[in-house]
Amino acid sequence: MIDSLIVVGGGTSGLVASLMIKKSWPNLNITVIESSNLGIIGVGEGSTEHWSRFMNFMGIYVPDLFREAGATYKVGIKFTNWHGDNTTYWHSISEHFTRNTLENGLPYSFLKMISDNVDPNDMVWKPSVEGKHPEPLHQIMAQYHFDTFKLNTFLHKIAKEMGITFIDTDIVDVELDDQGYVSSLIDKNNQRHVSDFYIDSSGFRRVIGSKLGIEWVDCQKQLPMNSAIAFPTPGADFIPSYTEATAMSSGWMWRIPTQERFGNGYVYCDSFIDEQQAINEARIARPDMNEIARRIKFTPGHVDKFWVKNCVMMGLSSVFVEPLEASSIGTTIQQAFMLLPAIFTYSKDDGGKTSNRYNKQVHDIAQNVIDFIQLHYFTQRTDSEFWQWCKSNIKLTEFNYETLDYFKNNWVNQHYFNEPLLMFTQINWIQVMHGLRMFNSQRIKKIFDSHLFKYREISDYDINWEQTTPLFSHREAIEILKKRYPEVAHEF
Repeated sequence: MIDSLIVVGGGTSGLVASLMIKKSWPNLNITVIESSNLGIIGVGEGSTEHWSRFMNFMGIYVPDLFREAGATYKVGIKFTNWHGDNTTYWHSISEHFTRNTLENGLPYSFLKMISDNVDPNDMVWKPSVEGKHPEPLHQIMAQYHFDTFKLNTFLHKIAKEMGITFIDTDIVDVELDDQGYVSSLIDKNNQRHVSDFYIDSSGFRRVIGSKLGIEWVDCQKQLPMNSAIAFPTPGADFIPSYTEATAMSSGWMWRIPTQERFGNGYVYCDSFIDEQQAINEARIARPDMNEIARRIKFTPGHVDKFWVKNCVMMGLSSVFVEPLEASSIGTTIQQAFMLLPAIFTYSKDDGGKTSNRYNKQVHDIAQNVIDFIQLHYFTQRTDSEFWQWCKSNIKLTEFNYETLDYFKNNWVNQHYFNEPLLMFTQINWIQVMHGLRMFNSQRIKKIFDSHLFKYREISDYDINWEQTTPLFSHREAIEILKKRYPEVAHEF
């Protein structure tokens, strides 16, 4: 057991980790060391459903997120022009379509829609994507968008209320003891910061991890993206309830709505396009484009060890591929949930059993993200050198090599996703594979009609279900939520 912990990095991952640990272990002395000299990556950020689990765990009141963090609803992701024919598909998990059969746990509505080869645009709940939302407004969504800077301020506020200490300085050196454990951190003023345990959330710099011999596992043969530009554009009266990911000549562009503006970016591979060409192409797609806010170079991959000695790597320090499925925050949340009980079992004389198990589980989480992101690039598009390369030269991950043909012809087997706390599972694979036109729908239809025919009527009901209660526009819903306060004040 440990009594003190230092988190290096005051971005989203560092704050999420420190908040969750403090909530779980309130008597633990936690200090966050952050540097005001470093900026925050992002001009708008999206989450996965794991964010709602984090909020529930922390007791964060949903309307506070809308008041404090510029939040908007996120029903899912709209993928535009990924086949080069201006069609779209959705990755959006609606409870109306994901109910399972009692006998064998199969999502019967998805099965029926795919067996009927429905348009992928019909595999999403239409009112939400049209920006219409019913009561209870604070419970209808599990995913959100935020203003990255406002979210950071909001999480800082909560952390300070919980008694977490913040120090603004730059770490310039890491001292190790004779067993290789971190003994102290040295800042730019030659001050030592000592703790029992450390979390490195310093981003791509990996301030502590680089001193512990942690190495980066390069996954660029599996995922081609290595560059991004990010920029804001003005907001609009109509606020979409989704992230849009639009395929471009050499990558894709994101568009994330916050209450006051849009966060945008172009993620690309610099083997096919340079930065100026990317800016020119982005400006054609977004004529209201302002100046570039961030330029990001990265190597997709993850660290070879997530926990070494008395230090855990989290956030961008531990794994980063690209922001296609907003996996970064969710990965941190899953890592933190895994760390919470491990803090109790860890000791220097445990023979590495605690850290070895953690490393295995977090490696599975990271690999699951890489497998799923790679799936998106198996499109029918061949209208540029980049998309031709994707079709012929991407090195399949081991998981995709072993399962893709099997999934296409036999359905996505849920038992391939049994590891704890994976980010993406059967339901996620189903929607994206259908959007990519992968399934053998005739085979699936034969199985459905022969063995699941009794679910046809209830499937039709779920698919065609209509909301009968009043619907509010996205902006109306936001303004209603911002005026709501809990009946009992919550203290962190």
